[in-house]
Amino acid sequence: MVKCPYCGYEGEFRVLKTWRFRFYNVSRLECLRCHGVFNYYQGVSPKGKRSEFVIRVRPRAMRARSV
Repeated sequence: MVKCPYCGYEGEFRVLKTWRFRFYNVSRLECLRCHGVFNYYQGVSPKGKRSEFVIRVRPRAMRARSV
């Protein structure tokens, strides 16, 4: 189960992009609750070890600031 690293939400996420990196399948996801963006990696190493982890990309959508 994927969990948002920003707000802890466990549920549906919007898939922005998917690709393959070495032996990982990578999905760039956006949290529907806080709009944080993160990469979710999952795969099996050549030695047979399963792994999955999350890397933060961008916290919440940036708001335009008036100067």
